[in-house]
Amino acid sequence: MNGAALLDMTAVEPELELIGLAISDTRVALQAGGVIDLAGLDDRIAAICAALEIHPPETARAMLPKLLVLVQDLNMLSAACAQVQADTELALRRVSVSRASQAYGKPPLSPIPGPSRD
Repeated sequence: MNGAALLDMTAVEPELELIGLAISDTRVALQAGGVIDLAGLDDRIAAICAALEIHPPETARAMLPKLLVLVQDLNMLSAACAQVQADTELALRRVSVSRASQAYGKPPLSPIPGPSRD
């Protein structure tokens, strides 16, 4: 949905719901090991913010509970992305240690748990 279509406040609420569903679907795909695509999400949110800015505060304030849910959803997605990144880094470190051990003909050592000391 483009920004011009969101100038009508009746379009803002359904767009917030669609974005919420897209974020939920993205978290599910991420947890399943899939590739995620967040292209355009920032534009959709910017369009909502722009639409809310042109309306009187009391009208826009009615959307506050849904906006807070959106922020929570985005925070959960961000945490899920960070966890996948951390898990990926750990897995790559394990593979690297294993390959190095194999290359030198020694049995692989268990990696030291915890954050990388790079």
